[in-house]
Formats: sequence, structure tokens, C-alpha cells
Amino acid sequence: MVNEKWRRQKEYIRAKLSEEKAGSIFRQRKIDVEPVFGFLKANSRFTRFSVRGKSKVENEMGIALMAVNLRIYTANKDQTTKKMERN
Repeated sequence: MVNEKWRRQKEYIRAKLSEEKAGSIFRQRKIDVEPVFGFLKANSRFTRFSVRGKSKVENEMGIALMAVNLRIYTANKDQTTKKMERN
């Protein structure tokens, strides 16, 4: 026994994802977003907010994401410096 509504929804989603534009957006989303939050949780041990209120949470999240961006920036800068030293 198959739920007909579920089957139609699954066909609809499969058709949408088979379109080039939607598929590329979905693939890019998997690459871009999730590793940052995984990094925050695993390496930075950022699993909870220590403040209350939307504006304070936005500030704390901004600081956490800024730390991730600085880490990526310094890693890229170190790689660029090493490449320039070789040449």
C-alpha cells in the first residue's frame, strides 16, 4: 500500500531537482552552508548561544562566523605566501 500523495510529492521533487537550475542550486547549497556549521559545532564547540534575545544572538552568531572566516582567510593567505616563496 503506497500513499498516493507521498508518491506524487516525491515525483514532483525529483522532476524539480532534475532541472539544471534547481539542481545546481541544490548542489551548491550542500557545498557552501553545512560545513561552516559543522565546523562551528565540532572544532569551535559552538553548540549553544550564551545570550538571550534576537539582536544579542545575531551578534554572537556574527562573531562566531567572523572567527570561521578569519581562520579560512589566514589559511588561504598562508598557502598564497608559500606559493609565492616557491616562485
